[in-house]
Amino acid sequence: MLILQVAHLPRILAMVLAVAMVSSTSAQSWIPVHLESFALPGPPTDRAGDRVILEWCRSEGGVVGSGFCPTGGHWRLSPGQTLAATITNQAACAEVRVSVYVGSLDATGSRVRLGPEIGSCIAPPKSAEAIAVVPAVCTDVATQTSFGPDGRVVWSVFNGSPNVLLIDEIFFEVRDCDDVSIHDCCETGEAGCADPSIEACVCAIDPFCCDNAWDQTCVDHVQTEGCGACGPTCESTFTLDFGTAYVPGGVCGTFDDHIDSCSGTGPFLTTSGGCAGPGDAALRFGGGFPWSAIETRCIDLTEATVAECEFVCVTAPGVPGPVLEGVLEDGTRLEIGRVPSDASGACRRVVFDLGPVVGHRARLRLSSGSSVADATRVDDLEVRIDPVHGPCEQGLPGTDVPAVESCVCEIDTFCCETVWDDFCIAIATLMCDAGCDTVPTCGLEGDCAVIRGQPGCADVACCEEVCKVDAFCCLAAWDAECVSRAAECGRPSPDLDGDGTVGGSDLGLLLSRWGTDDPDADLDLDGSVGGGDLGILLAAWG
Repeated sequence: MLILQVAHLPRILAMVLAVAMVSSTSAQSWIPVHLESFALPGPPTDRAGDRVILEWCRSEGGVVGSGFCPTGGHWRLSPGQTLAATITNQAACAEVRVSVYVGSLDATGSRVRLGPEIGSCIAPPKSAEAIAVVPAVCTDVATQTSFGPDGRVVWSVFNGSPNVLLIDEIFFEVRDCDDVSIHDCCETGEAGCADPSIEACVCAIDPFCCDNAWDQTCVDHVQTEGCGACGPTCESTFTLDFGTAYVPGGVCGTFDDHIDSCSGTGPFLTTSGGCAGPGDAALRFGGGFPWSAIETRCIDLTEATVAECEFVCVTAPGVPGPVLEGVLEDGTRLEIGRVPSDASGACRRVVFDLGPVVGHRARLRLSSGSSVADATRVDDLEVRIDPVHGPCEQGLPGTDVPAVESCVCEIDTFCCETVWDDFCIAIATLMCDAGCDTVPTCGLEGDCAVIRGQPGCADVACCEEVCKVDAFCCLAAWDAECVSRAAECGRPSPDLDGDGTVGGSDLGLLLSRWGTDDPDADLDLDGSVGGGDLGILLAAWG
């Protein structure tokens, strides 16, 4: 059984339309067969269809009106209770995937299982996958497996925690098994290819392609020898900012040189939602099912070592963010990541590592991530291949200044192994002479006069003044020493001559301004140079 953290699927009545499309869905694609949204009181619904028979064989618990997920009704499992269904395959060979929203104050001990039927409908055994839930946060959990020889599997959730477990939007999908012996003539693989006329043309020129393997030379023959076409050339870069005009009717027709297809409701063009001014257009996803989504034109990542995708987005408070997937030339979808929900509803800039599709020609699929994502906006979408970035910019591990990179990564290896984030920039600024204009941890939140367990404080100028003297305050925590230093923010330095030490020259300058209101010598900020200022200077002597 494969368990995935994937974006979960919505509970809109348009589900009926999606199921009606099953007959036209191509092989290898996931086909939706049932959605249980708990919109109405009562037990979950059995279903008998062309692809599967779904029977709820254990439904302890019941429907409640709300929970941690912004989706309406939920199924409530008390400690020790189980919800389970038997899924019977109606096709010769298939895989099944079940996705579900889960929420709890603490789900420790709870398990989810999808696998061959074991006796009657029972609670998952200890070998089932543990459910990892962040307390009070809506979490997406999916399980995937192949149907066994008898064509039956059991999906079940068992609440083994001492807390209530809420689940919602259980989504069942199936797809046909892979047939690796048949592949497109524009893909490498076993000898021969799926199109008999192209296969015959290529193998007449190069018998190796039908006798041994269909390698890249065979694929090249398709185009160069006039045997067929392998589609449009993939782009080597991708940048899309959605322009400035809010064109009615969606984004596909407007940006068909960048976007290959759209699905679901919309997507539309609208204002950027706080990520920029009113003259900046952005993509707005629609709600409902299937998810509102775009797929980009093909991007060539075959020669890339690393690649990343960056965009800005806004989601409604508590609503799961957009999902980014890679779509390979054979239609295989690989999940790259999703933007987590956020309570603030503020504009966020996100960067995803495109590692799952590096080495391939692929399209990127960006979808709404929720059936209630009508307010989700995306803008400034960019793909960077083998990108380099300065020490003051977020990005992939490392930076283009070797001395700064070496210094930072000696302090925190995360910056050279995982991602160069704001914390790495703060280290570079404060400890490695990167020369960045700002310290990222300054200006976020927190009174500079109050001790807090996080680094930095809200007053940017004071925060940066303190951290240039004591880097700990912007790298670890704003402790009592940081608060003490912050109390001195804005005061003139007793080093009046700027030579790096406080001594006789500074004393002479102070005495020469005695009785004046010279701001550079008024060290105690009382409006006059006098005894208080002399005390501060003598305390700093040397």
